[in-house]
Amino acid sequence: MRPLMLDLDSYLLRAFLTVAEIGTVNGAAVKLNRTQAAVSMQIRKLEELVGVTLFSRSSKGLELTSHGQIMLAYAREMVALSDEVGKRLTGKMIEDRIRLGVVEDFAAGHLIDILSAFRAQNPKVEIDIIVEPNRRLAKLFEDRKLDLVVCDITCLSRKPTLIWTEYLMWTVRSDFVVDAEKPLPIIMFEEECPWTLPTIAALSQRNVKWKTACVASTLVAMATAVRVGIGIAPMMLTTKPEGCRTLDRSADLPGPVRIEIGLYAQPETAEGARYLVDFISRHTAILSS
Repeated sequence: MRPLMLDLDSYLLRAFLTVAEIGTVNGAAVKLNRTQAAVSMQIRKLEELVGVTLFSRSSKGLELTSHGQIMLAYAREMVALSDEVGKRLTGKMIEDRIRLGVVEDFAAGHLIDILSAFRAQNPKVEIDIIVEPNRRLAKLFEDRKLDLVVCDITCLSRKPTLIWTEYLMWTVRSDFVVDAEKPLPIIMFEEECPWTLPTIAALSQRNVKWKTACVASTLVAMATAVRVGIGIAPMMLTTKPEGCRTLDRSADLPGPVRIEIGLYAQPETAEGARYLVDFISRHTAILSS
């Protein structure tokens, strides 16, 4: 039996990616400057080509099916490669300036690898990196003072382009000894931080006795408090300070704090910002490493 050969037009793939990003055919049509009927027809044609349903309807609009999720990664790669070939053959280099807002914890870890790789391929793209707390970033983005933002998904009501899960691990100085007879001294986020409630929930799930030993307003403040030995802090593994360790999981200790981070882009973004979004999407392995 001969293998099935698919001729997937990048025109169809771009329509698919836009609907997946926005969640509605009408919204995708506006962004693509096409009619709603044209976009619907392109999605149907793509589904006919691959032989599976890519979207299902829900109260929130169109959502990717399990097949659609698989298609998403490949579509991003194929469209990006198509764009890359065009740029190389025509000698075109993207020249742009991007205003990128990033929560501090992410900027101190994953972002370095991602932007280093991006800049190596796109040396003429300038990036202004604005590091602020989650809610401050969301406000700047809503005021259109940022082109892209990476922050907790609870801070913005719109649908993110990309979501990934992070875990805050309980971090202490290497010589810190947990005294089971005393409440755990927790280095806590500020009350308005969206990670405060899931941190408290993680402590409550195991009925752990704890107290707030310190309130940290920044990653630097939290890392300093841990290194001084003030207490235990929920931190991403990529931001664990030197000379510190994460606590082993046990029934007597709280579990990791699960948070969700989103990448958001303005509806109308310049070429450089769109290309950075595609680049991050194609390098999700870096985000979960």
